[in-house]
Amino acid sequence: MRRLIAAASRRPEVRYLVFGGVNTAFSYGLYTVALLVLHAWRVPGDYAIAITFSWIVSNVTSFVLQRRFVFHGTGHPFREFVKFSSVTFGSFIANLALSAAAVEFLGLDGAVEKLVSQLVITVILVVVTYVLHRTFSFRSATAEPAGMVGVERDPDDEDVPPVG
Repeated sequence: MRRLIAAASRRPEVRYLVFGGVNTAFSYGLYTVALLVLHAWRVPGDYAIAITFSWIVSNVTSFVLQRRFVFHGTGHPFREFVKFSSVTFGSFIANLALSAAAVEFLGLDGAVEKLVSQLVITVILVVVTYVLHRTFSFRSATAEPAGMVGVERDPDDEDVPPVG
């Protein structure tokens, strides 16, 4: 069992699920508390305010956990934070747009409906942000882009122009 756990913990996907899951639960908890309070007070745009609040608070926590435990970031921390935040900010904007669509177009305007729709949106965005963090936020400057294969040029093919 220990070998299985050790092998699994070497996989960034597993580490992302664990540490991303902790942060996602934290963020969703912040969202839930804020939404329920704002909804009870009948604040217009309660879901948007709750999303914004939870994103601001959990963004730094998420960066620290993912840099240290998931992707083992080795670049300059500030540059990685800027790249990380650009990905999470894109996710934040997508979250706002999808939540607005759920409320405005699908009529999911009750507190429980907003909480459930936020869970669905979160699952979608977790997958997208994992891919973006792995290929952009924590990719070292010298690494090949994900999915790219280097091709060596045959010196005998003089009539073929070099690539790049």
